[in-house]
Amino acid sequence: MQPILSILPVIALVALGHLLRRWRIIAPGSWPGIEQLGFRVLFPAILLVSIYRAELSVGVLGRYLGAMAVAFALTGAVALLLRRPLGLDNRRATSLFQGALRFNSLLILAVAAQGLGPAALGDLAVALAFLIPAFNIAAIVALTLLPGADAIRPGPGSMRRIGSEIARNPLVLGCAAGLLLNLSGVALPNWAMSPLDWLGQGALALGLLSVGAGIELRRLWQTDAAMWAGVALRLALCPAIFLVCGLMLSLPGSQIASGLLATAAPGASAGYILARQMGGDAEFFADIFTWQTVLAAASLPLWLAAAQMVQP
Repeated sequence: MQPILSILPVIALVALGHLLRRWRIIAPGSWPGIEQLGFRVLFPAILLVSIYRAELSVGVLGRYLGAMAVAFALTGAVALLLRRPLGLDNRRATSLFQGALRFNSLLILAVAAQGLGPAALGDLAVALAFLIPAFNIAAIVALTLLPGADAIRPGPGSMRRIGSEIARNPLVLGCAAGLLLNLSGVALPNWAMSPLDWLGQGALALGLLSVGAGIELRRLWQTDAAMWAGVALRLALCPAIFLVCGLMLSLPGSQIASGLLATAAPGASAGYILARQMGGDAEFFADIFTWQTVLAAASLPLWLAAAQMVQP
C-alpha cells in the first residue's frame, strides 16, 4: 500500500505547481528559468549521486535492464509502425515516437524516493543512466532522419548535430559523471557529497512543481486518434510489456515495482522543447504530454497495485 499512497504527495505537488502558475503567484515568465535550473543543475545532481551510490553489477541488474530495454524498444517500434495507419506526416510521427518513449524522470524518482526505498531508487538511477541517453539519441535521430519543414535535412551535418545535442545534454552528462565515479572507485568526501545531496532533494520538489506548471488544461479539449495512441503506448502498452518480461525473467518484486513505475510514467516536457527546436510537431506532443500527465494520476497507482499482487 505504501508505494500506491506515495503517489498522493506527488499529485499534490503537481497540482500546486499548476495553481502557482494559474493564479500567477509565480509569474509565467519565471517558469522557464525554474525549469532550466532543474534541468541543468538539480536533476543532473540527483542522477550523479544515485548512480555513484548504486551497485553496478550485471548479475544484479542485467535482467532488470534487459526487461526495460525490451519494453521501450517494442513500444517505440509500435509508435513508428502506426505512422501509416494513422496517416501521420513526419512532424507528427516524430512527436508520437517521443510521446511513446519519453518519461518524466523527476516524477519517477520522487515516487521511488517516497514509497519504494533506497534500493529501488538506486536501481532506477542506474536504469536512467542508460535510458536517458538512449532516448535522447533515438529522438534526435528520428527528428533528423524524418525532418519537418523547418528542420535540417539528413546529410553530413546530421551526425554532427546529433553528437552535439547528446554531448551538451545535462542529463547525459550527469549520468556519465555518476558512472565514471562509480566505476573508478573514488570516494567523494562529505564536503562534496552534502551539496550534491541538497541539490538532489531540491530537484524532486522543483521538478514536480514544474510539471504542474506545464499542464495546460485547454489541451484536454484537443484529442484525436493519434493523440490517444500516444497516451496508450506510454501508460498501458509499455508497462504491460515490462510486466510480462519481468515475470518471465523472475525479477524480484522491488524491481518489478520500480520498472513498472518507469515504464508507466507520463511523458516529459523536454520532448516539447526538442520537437520545437528540431522541426517536430511540438503542439501535438504537448497534447499527448498533457493527457498522459493527467491520466497517470489514476494509472500509476493501478500499475503499482499490480506490482504488489505479483510479489511472492
